[in-house]
Amino acid sequence: MIIRLPIDIKSLYLNIKNDNESGHTATVATPLKQYGSVHEELLPIFDIPANINPISKEELIGSLLMKSRAEAKIIHVCVFDKISVNGIAVNNVPSYCIYVREETAPTNVHCGRQKVHYPTTFKYSDSEIEINNKLVMHAVSEVLHDYAFIVEAFEYDTDTGTLNFDATIVGANDIPYSKVFINQRGAGNKFRSSFNEDADNYDSEIIALREKLGYSCVTPDNYSEIVAQNKMLALDIARSHLLASGARHIRNLYEEYPYSLYDFEYRIGGKKYYSIVRHTATTNKYFSLPFNKIRFCSDFSDCVTIILITDVNGEPQKFIFSIDDMNGMNKSINSISYEVGEG
Repeated sequence: MIIRLPIDIKSLYLNIKNDNESGHTATVATPLKQYGSVHEELLPIFDIPANINPISKEELIGSLLMKSRAEAKIIHVCVFDKISVNGIAVNNVPSYCIYVREETAPTNVHCGRQKVHYPTTFKYSDSEIEINNKLVMHAVSEVLHDYAFIVEAFEYDTDTGTLNFDATIVGANDIPYSKVFINQRGAGNKFRSSFNEDADNYDSEIIALREKLGYSCVTPDNYSEIVAQNKMLALDIARSHLLASGARHIRNLYEEYPYSLYDFEYRIGGKKYYSIVRHTATTNKYFSLPFNKIRFCSDFSDCVTIILITDVNGEPQKFIFSIDDMNGMNKSINSISYEVGEG
């Protein structure tokens, strides 16, 4: 059985550069109980065993409370010596610690509040166990090829004792915080939606679009809007293909975060896969990708596909390509960035 523990979207991430004047660091905690409300989805954490001997557990709790600035108690602690990310094993790493902390000072306005904590810098060791959350996070990052990522949930497999990090890749290493997250309290969607790719394919698409939709209906002024509508059509076709192929837990990340490196993430047999959707109003089998997506396809070559939808406004056809297929295609370079060096 899998116990899934969803955490706050801004509470655990890595390789995202803080471009704000101050603050905006990962909170590394999610409220479990506060102000009379309970985060029901986190309650199953109490069904996860401590996985630590009683003596080490007592010392570990003492270490966790040592630097506490308020009266508190640790009401549950979990130690994990088997780690994976998106279904891929993370090998040769120390253990990882998650715990539940409760405020206990009667004079504290937060008395009784409980939070699930997963500090990124915590470490503890004795003769029986070694815990180092920082090293585990960096090992998870290495498996994800050091892309910027956020952890959306922990998943504990009761059969294997493995803690899986359900991570979403949100960009290249050091992508600015403001390009990923909305800096607003209470925002429904936490992801930034104002960035997307500027399709530089007007010349090759405009004639086919006008033939299909009408010459007076497609203009330079509404071209971007029509391309965006066609993207939605292509996404629907691609999603149907994924469902028919056995994909489960399909997530359309493009709708949440248009600047994402991929459009769909999904699972097959517990492992996470990705698809990038491309579309054209022509019947020609062509598509373009920015360098960051090409690199992503190369880094995750065994779990990324390109889904190309041609004739999207007529009789759509779909074609599936792997990185090996792409390497054998004819290519053209549309742009190169130049930088004047020193000296």
